Parts: sequence; structure tokens; C-alpha cells
Amino acid sequence: MIIWLASYPKSGNTWVRSLLSAYYYSKNGNFSFELLKNIGLYPQKKYFDIKINKPGEINSYWDISQKKIINKKKTIFLKTHNSLLVLNGKNFTKPEYTLGIIYVVRDPRNVITSLK
Repeated sequence: MIIWLASYPKSGNTWVRSLLSAYYYSKNGNFSFELLKNIGLYPQKKYFDIKINKPGEINSYWDISQKKIINKKKTIFLKTHNSLLVLNGKNFTKPEYTLGIIYVVRDPRNVITSLK
């Protein structure tokens, strides 16, 4: 099952990933940047077995790739900046693939200060 970590860019997603990765993926609860790789970005090429030629094609494969992820029978955190949407008749995700959602919200006035 997938636990989605969703946010607008520069809203504190990396900070939340740091907390989650130290808690779930370290033996002693100590954080290291190496642990961040345990919470990957989605969509990302490694989750797709096809060659995508145009950015608009990826939505056709969301369902297939997420089925492969949940068939591994383990819980996985995935970071995304996508919204829960339907694009060209394709859902970004389905409730049966999702165990939970962590939605990170930050005051937009503070997001501006993070853009450099």
C-alpha cells in the first residue's frame, strides 16, 4: 500500500521526509541524508517499465505502475507534487492503492522565501 506525502514545492516536504525516514528507516531514530532515498518521488522513471516520449503520456501508466508497487505487499511512502486528479480520463491514484495521505501545507507567503 502507498502512503502519499503530498505538497506544493518548497512547502516542507523534505523536512517531513526527514522525520519519517528517521523514524521508519533508521535503527536508532537518528537522521542521515542517506535515509531520504527511502521516500522516493512519484511519478519517477523507475516505477514505469515503458519509455515515455511525451510528458502528457505518463498519466496512461499511473494505474499500471501503482499496481506493481502494491503487489510487492509492503507499505511504501511516496512523495508527490501531483494533486488527486483525473487527467484525460485517468485517475492519479485509486483508494484501493492508498493506505494514507500526509498533506503538507505551508503559508504561501513563506514559500516565496524558499524559492532561490
